[in-house]
Parts: sequence; C-alpha cells; structure tokens
Amino acid sequence: MEPKNRRSAMKPTSERAQRWGETLRVELEQWPGVSVKRAFGMMMIYRGGVVFGALPGTRALFEEDAVLIKFAKETPALLKKIAAEACFAAGTMQQRGKKKQGEGRKWRIFLLREESDAREAVEWLARAYKLARN
Repeated sequence: MEPKNRRSAMKPTSERAQRWGETLRVELEQWPGVSVKRAFGMMMIYRGGVVFGALPGTRALFEEDAVLIKFAKETPALLKKIAAEACFAAGTMQQRGKKKQGEGRKWRIFLLREESDAREAVEWLARAYKLARN
C-alpha cells in the first residue's frame, strides 16, 4: 500500500496576525477588480478571477503569521528582490510542501513579525496584483 500524500497542517494564527490580515483586506478591497473570499480559515485575494494572495484569518499554512503571495511570473529581477527581502521565508510553498508540481511553485510566504512588515506586504501584494490578470 502506497503512503498517502498528506497536506501540510493548518496552523492557528495569532490575534495580531488576524488584525493585520483584516487591515490588509480593507486596503486591498479598495483596489480595482479585487475581491475577497474566505477559504480554509484564510482570506483569499483575487483580481478578477485570478488569486494573488492569501491573508491570515483564523488559520495559516506553513507559518502562523504570514501572508501568502502568488507571483504569476517570476522574472530574474523579481527573484533577486525576493531573495534580498528578509521577510520572505526560504523557498516557495511547493518547496516547503510535499507536492512536486502545480501552483505551489508560484506562492511565496511573507512573514509578518512587526507593524512595518504589514505595510511592506502591501507593496509586495501590489506587485503580485499587477501580474494577476485573466
């Protein structure tokens, strides 16, 4: 019998991360074409029909206090900026999980540790927003 692929366990988020997630949601909903849908205890952020972010709600993947950001296309320049940013956890969701294919390769984990990190997350989400097109 083959072992089952197990999904990464969802982790509860701190009250602080929930507040930051709610603040980010209010900001992002003002952008043209943005909608928010709750799923898996997180707030999924869409531009039209394309998801480009996941904000902390009551649950999170991999890190308790993090924003997930999906870059539809990662140029060498963007990868260099991500690598230089201390707030990004090492690797992508795919590299940290067990799946070897799929959309996980496009998702980055942006850690929220301080108030300034939440403000900087808006700038990174804006980059992902620009790349998220139908």
